[in-house]
Amino acid sequence: MRIKSWIFILELIGLLLIYLLFSCKKEDAATRSELVNYFDVILVIGQSNTHQGLGYNRKLDAPASEIKQFGRFNDNNYKIIPATEPLEHFSSLSDCIGFALTFAKEYRNEYLQKGRKVVIIPGGMGSTGFSSNYWNPGDTLYNDAVERTNYILEHFNSKLVAILWHQGESDIGNPAYREKLDSMIVQLRRDITGDNASVPFILGGMVPYWVDQDSNRVLLAKIIENTVNRVANTGFADPRLPFVIVKPDNDYVAVHFDANGQREMGRRYFAIYRKLMPVK
Repeated sequence: MRIKSWIFILELIGLLLIYLLFSCKKEDAATRSELVNYFDVILVIGQSNTHQGLGYNRKLDAPASEIKQFGRFNDNNYKIIPATEPLEHFSSLSDCIGFALTFAKEYRNEYLQKGRKVVIIPGGMGSTGFSSNYWNPGDTLYNDAVERTNYILEHFNSKLVAILWHQGESDIGNPAYREKLDSMIVQLRRDITGDNASVPFILGGMVPYWVDQDSNRVLLAKIIENTVNRVANTGFADPRLPFVIVKPDNDYVAVHFDANGQREMGRRYFAIYRKLMPVK
């Protein structure tokens, strides 16, 4: 009986130690989550002008420790990794950058609270639009943006702070563009976890030199610009103000901003963000 009693006591002690060890691990994990995984999330979607600006500069486009991205390729898929250019958009190209990293650095400087980090979700893909069935609700790229954003919001201590959109070139001549664009913005906010109706959705204007060569391009550019008059909590990053963004050779890949233009667009996206979300 005495031996059985000691065995029973030892078993109880063992169970207690296991419980305490498990509780400590849970507490440590929670503490690490609070310290490491507080993210301000920026969703970046659209087509090639989200990321194909030629002219990467190691100094100007250097990564920052407080800014991460949500990986897409190979072992990086669905992992938080450094936001190193080129970001992991669907159609990333070496020696090319987008506007998102510049925007994120500006956001870090003015809005990021101590202990938090920025996470960019890159979701752009070249030559995609509504007419080609990529960005309508339920389409492949639309669903990818929703699923990746919701994943971060559900699995980390995070909040969506901005949606940055640059698209239009592939929908020139699409008579339903305005309707498709507006309904996408509304539905995207609904499909992302939580009450995100107030999250700023900022659209960027297309390359002025390229737009001005065709009246249909001018028409669609106006539709994009006037979104602010049709859909609440939207903004427009204007490539014409305060000066027209140009390249040394405007005819070289005329449809794309170069890296300098992308950095300037990043600053203009952020200037609009500040108007929509004043620092308190």
